[in-house]
Amino acid sequence: MTTSKYIITLLTISILISCRETYRLSDKEYDWMPYMGNETLVFSSNTGDTDTIFLLQKDTLIAYPEAQSFNGKTYEVVSIFCRHSDPWPPDDKHRYLDNNFVELKKSKDNIARFEFHLSAKDANFYRLTGIRIDSLSQQQTTSLATKSKTYNDVYIIDAEDWLNFKQRSDYVTKLYWSKSEGLIRYDKQDNVYWELIKKYSP
Repeated sequence: MTTSKYIITLLTISILISCRETYRLSDKEYDWMPYMGNETLVFSSNTGDTDTIFLLQKDTLIAYPEAQSFNGKTYEVVSIFCRHSDPWPPDDKHRYLDNNFVELKKSKDNIARFEFHLSAKDANFYRLTGIRIDSLSQQQTTSLATKSKTYNDVYIIDAEDWLNFKQRSDYVTKLYWSKSEGLIRYDKQDNVYWELIKKYSP
């Protein structure tokens, strides 16, 4: 390769790298993620059952929504991973699975969104679209009293009825999210609900 071509190649690479932009979460957006990533969440249902979700780790990543594009924009993602009860265990024998629990991300349109992936004992939250933080922050907060505590910063997040999953017995209709504490309750159909009764870290 001649010197001139080498210089042109270096300049081209430098321009492409400089064009790459990372959409990062602001401090105010970070405030919506209250978990450290090592908490244990114990839930109790109004039918007398209990279930535990173990948070495993918290990762902050830079994602590539357009991996095929060398100069595509990147965005920041905060992910909480967990160990949870299998909603549909084989032979009805309880077992745990490892999965993503919740994500806070700055999407490629530069808008911060929540994505919830709740799975628990006979429970799944079905929602394909993320929840925009700017829309959520405009929602009127509500107070919720559980067996263990009263929360005054609660936001209600509805599921989506896609692919007729509403007919499934594990269908979660809504989540109750405390900005300071995280998930504190989730409702299923037939008036069944689960409340957070204990949250602790090692």
